[in-house]
Amino acid sequence: MSDKMNELLSQLSKKLGMSKEQIAGAAEKGDVDSLLQNTDCDTSQVKDILRDPEKTKQMLNSPQAQALMKILNKDK
Repeated sequence: MSDKMNELLSQLSKKLGMSKEQIAGAAEKGDVDSLLQNTDCDTSQVKDILRDPEKTKQMLNSPQAQALMKILNKDK
């Protein structure tokens, strides 16, 4: 795992109150509920975006998502 990925998981771990392993496992399984259970995020809104291909595409094409994917893809 790259240093940037490890740092990202560490930050998420602090914010979500979950271990890095729990976050990585939930992300690999696509378990959005587990990832968002300790946040004040509207999970129904997140699920709505993920169910709608056009909304998901818009989100993934955002500059923020592109920057994050660039960081994450350096691992591969």
